[in-house]
Amino acid sequence: MKTTAKTIIILAFVLLAAPGCKKLLDVDFLADFVSSFDIGPTSALKNYSFSGTYILDPETNSDYSKYADKIKDVKVIAITGKVTSISTPVTLTNSKVEVSKPGFTTIVMAADNVDIFQGFEYTYSNEDSQYDNLEAILKDPNPITVVYSGVASEEGVTFTYEIKFETKVTANPLE
Repeated sequence: MKTTAKTIIILAFVLLAAPGCKKLLDVDFLADFVSSFDIGPTSALKNYSFSGTYILDPETNSDYSKYADKIKDVKVIAITGKVTSISTPVTLTNSKVEVSKPGFTTIVMAADNVDIFQGFEYTYSNEDSQYDNLEAILKDPNPITVVYSGVASEEGVTFTYEIKFETKVTANPLE
């Protein structure tokens, strides 16, 4: 009887310690990271340009925070922008999002000649591997700098713009 119990315990330990079995303990979860920018009013003195900076701490997401030191992989599903409020519809003759963190490739995504209005949504493309670079940045739990800047076609415009990184995160409590 004692031999059988010891054998079962040893077998269970070997199975859990085997590399393939660790994968069985992977935890997948969806994590959204949102940066919000209050822009304006745009001014002719500044050629209607605007800029805002947001420090994004990935650990404000409770699931991410729980597994921050155990993250194996991050996959970006989408990077979107949304106008949540605006004083008057306007054209952004150019705008860009920059995402940076020391030691990582800076990501730049542009949206030019875009008419924005209340509820306007924009999905940024992955044409220059921005998603891959963001995945690398988000594997590291340290804060990220997100800058949103551009030029509007009119003076006096104010709006709130949210940038959302939608991700799927894989962590393993045994890593």
